Amino acid sequence: MDRLRYIVVEGPIGAGKTTLSRRLAAHLGADLLLEQPAENPFLARFYQDMARYALPTQLFFLFQRSRQVEPLAQLD
Repeated sequence: MDRLRYIVVEGPIGAGKTTLSRRLAAHLGADLLLEQPAENPFLARFYQDMARYALPTQLFFLFQRSRQVEPLAQLD
């Protein structure tokens, strides 16, 4: 475990990623970086019409994640 720098949990919406991530972080004593679903303007529409809003919902989360990890970048 000393060699691991990041553990990523990915999967579809509602699969239990947050629950699993919180348990892993607690067990490993690791920092936790979660999506911020309240910031996603497509999420409510996704639950009304999943086929239509799946892509924009996921793209928003992808770009959100890239903004979250940007400050973590190291020069090495």
